[in-house]
Amino acid sequence: MNRRRTLLTLLAVVLLAVSGSAVAAAAPAGRGGPPTSLKTEKLVDPIGIDVVKPLLSWLPSRGSAGQAAYEIRATLDTSTGPRDLWDSGKVRSAATSNIAYGGPALHARDRVRWQVRTWDTAGRVSPWSAEASWEIGLLSAADWSAHWIENPAYDYTQPDGKETPLPVFGKAFPVHGPVKQARLYTTGLGMYAATVNDRPVGDAVLEPGQTTYSAEVDYRTYDLTRALRPGTNTINLETGSGTYQRVKTPGRYFFGNTLEQYTVYGEPKVIAQLEITYQDGRREVVASDGSWRTALGPTTFSSWWSGEEYDARRGNGTDWRQASIVKLTRSTTPRDTTPLRANPRPPVTVAETVRPNDIRKLSDGSYILDFGANRSGWPSLSVSGRAGDTVTMIPAEKLAADGTLDVASTGAKPGNQIAYRYTLSGHGVEKWHPQFTYSGYRYLQVSGLRTMPAKDTVTMDVLYAANRSASEFTSSSDLLNQIHAMTERSIRSNMMSVLTDCPDREKGPYTGDNLHNIDALLTDYDMSAFQPQLVRNMATAQRKPGDESPGLIANIAPEFHRVAPVKLQYPQGTIEFLDEVNWGGAIIRIPWQLYQTYGDTRTMATYYGNMAAWLDYEAVNKAADNGDIPGLGDWSATDNTTPMQLAITAGYYTAASDMANIAEVLGKAADHTKYTALAAQLAAEFTTRFRHVDAIGVYYGSDSEASNAMALDAGLVAPADRAAVLDRLVASVRKAGNHITTGSVALGPLFRALQAGNRNDVLYDMVVNPTSPGYGYLVASGHTTLSESLDGGGSQNHHFLGEVDAWFVRGVAGIRQAPGSVGYRSLEIAPAPVGDLTHASGSYQTPLGTVTSSWTRSAHGFRLDVTVPPGATATVHLPGPDNAVRTVGSGQFSFTAAD
Repeated sequence: MNRRRTLLTLLAVVLLAVSGSAVAAAAPAGRGGPPTSLKTEKLVDPIGIDVVKPLLSWLPSRGSAGQAAYEIRATLDTSTGPRDLWDSGKVRSAATSNIAYGGPALHARDRVRWQVRTWDTAGRVSPWSAEASWEIGLLSAADWSAHWIENPAYDYTQPDGKETPLPVFGKAFPVHGPVKQARLYTTGLGMYAATVNDRPVGDAVLEPGQTTYSAEVDYRTYDLTRALRPGTNTINLETGSGTYQRVKTPGRYFFGNTLEQYTVYGEPKVIAQLEITYQDGRREVVASDGSWRTALGPTTFSSWWSGEEYDARRGNGTDWRQASIVKLTRSTTPRDTTPLRANPRPPVTVAETVRPNDIRKLSDGSYILDFGANRSGWPSLSVSGRAGDTVTMIPAEKLAADGTLDVASTGAKPGNQIAYRYTLSGHGVEKWHPQFTYSGYRYLQVSGLRTMPAKDTVTMDVLYAANRSASEFTSSSDLLNQIHAMTERSIRSNMMSVLTDCPDREKGPYTGDNLHNIDALLTDYDMSAFQPQLVRNMATAQRKPGDESPGLIANIAPEFHRVAPVKLQYPQGTIEFLDEVNWGGAIIRIPWQLYQTYGDTRTMATYYGNMAAWLDYEAVNKAADNGDIPGLGDWSATDNTTPMQLAITAGYYTAASDMANIAEVLGKAADHTKYTALAAQLAAEFTTRFRHVDAIGVYYGSDSEASNAMALDAGLVAPADRAAVLDRLVASVRKAGNHITTGSVALGPLFRALQAGNRNDVLYDMVVNPTSPGYGYLVASGHTTLSESLDGGGSQNHHFLGEVDAWFVRGVAGIRQAPGSVGYRSLEIAPAPVGDLTHASGSYQTPLGTVTSSWTRSAHGFRLDVTVPPGATATVHLPGPDNAVRTVGSGQFSFTAAD
């Protein structure tokens, strides 16, 4: 009889092998290199930030034994050269992130350069790091000499009923000598695209980022130092409608129904301030005002939801006139008190350009272009023809059985289209792409071409926010790799300035879609600079005292449309779209996740009052409805037997429990007691109402996957019952034929509960299942992104069912944070060699550096290779009957389990 023997191999300076229960000690680390990856406000060398005490971070040098202390030094750029600004002195701390600048007060336009050095646990000091920097933007209204301007001739529609072309704005200005530095601070509503000397001012597109426009409008800062030239220069800003101007137009797609109310906040407007500093110290400002010129431009139609149209015959615009200064009041949007705020989010950029892999001509003379996979972006056209020729491009996610375009999943209809149209000027090769909207599509129907398109006639510019990838995963299974690619593609497709539900039909910044997929979002991407603004959007959208339902956070934020609190009959029961604790509760639960993942206490502290107001609102809501709270239940579930109030109460309990934890971390002892009591009350109600016992044992709710998973995951099952309820959960999965029957709310709990119960085998069986509903089915049926439902229905590009990607990294590769750890200082490496997998590997970028896990199993046994970043420790769980466990510090390690 073979007996499994566990071997530990430690890679440090040399390769050491130790067998049995012995533990190898790492060879002493040499003097490491300097810290790397310096960031300010989670960004690399940002300009135009408006945080005067920014947070600093770095990574210890590779090979470091771990940080025991640090020292930061900073200098301020002045007209006479750098001046010492701040030295932290030697600070005894292992912290490498969320370290606040502690020097003298900073002011608008200040530019700071900084370095850091560290001491390791053996007392050795590192060299100083390379220099990093940050630059303050404009902090208050007093820093702006520019005015909002608009086109006095613009109205939504012309007298003949046609849409009015969108305004453009421009200014010619002289540059009087060599430029030392030039900064453009600008924004526009609904949207803007800025050029200087006919070249884009930067890589950011689809600006500005979405906010509650009455509460704040975000601006960006652009470095134009190299863009200006001696003599006459020009600055131009084109405008689009965005979510600011939502007009229903006959023949064009419009998202909405009788439940929703829409707002046109105002007419297109821009504000721009270009500050030029010359080499000799002189300074000039070109600021938008009544001297700027404006015209109705070549963009003749712009809609965030239904496309864009451009007439190149109009040149740069017609009927040029003086711009008007906008008169803001307490009732306009923005208001006269609305601040301009530096956008803290990484911008949306063109991430890649894709050519069609197939072009097919239809009988009507149009062409179907297949871009190989569903993505989000805009068509980019390169064409020549006669003046007045119009090229029309219609996007779709699917084809009909006869090979024609099927636009149904986008929300459009043949007579109610999402379309992009370009009318040629007739001058040579003309290049165009939209600037103020985008679509989710795989297929594009192109008509109006005089010849068959080549593969570079119409390409696709793929767009998403420039959040850095945080993880990698691959395995020996092509199916798992395809599911991983499909899920990442879905996240990217909805990762714009906000996280949307889908990139076509709604484009809604749904708070629940964010929360329900938070594990995968924070696993796949570094969202440390991105998510706090989404929390801010929830806070600014929250109903205020004097509003109807003060404290409520509606299911989308910003709340660009208001949904009437109407109850509707759905398969799972009576639902209400306006309010749901598993959507609004994101105001609490996402900041708690940001703290656990990144050590971010600022987001919790900043929006603590909003969290408390939301809990107060839900208490009133609950009391007014005899203990029930209106909502959606386990939204989008296949099994609609799960009691709605079970999902709602579990979500309410989790929010209250997280709030108690937040209060404790922030040192709010009385609130910690208060919210702990609220959580205990909700737990007791949950148990009384939903815990059942039959001849087999304990179960919850309807004994559905969602019922038992949510009870387990929320911690609402007594320890003595957990094994029995886990067995019932597994039984419900097996009874469903190894299908996932939960909706978006319970999907995360399903994955987490089974993983916590060490039933990765059950998860694997569900994930690879090739029949509907499930991930394997989506791949088998040709999907390249996640659909709204795991049976393939609805939108074909929803991300909120992406929990599987977190499991790939945390479960299959086995990289996860240990319970109670913050910022991944304590790791657990527990790979799951499930099914017929022979190999899997993953990595994750923690605040301390990259952790990796790569395993292989063969006839010779099991091998696991692990990298633990400096300053972290890891408990490594080896699969097998011995359940061997090893605890290691930073370094590279190999473990083998041999027969």
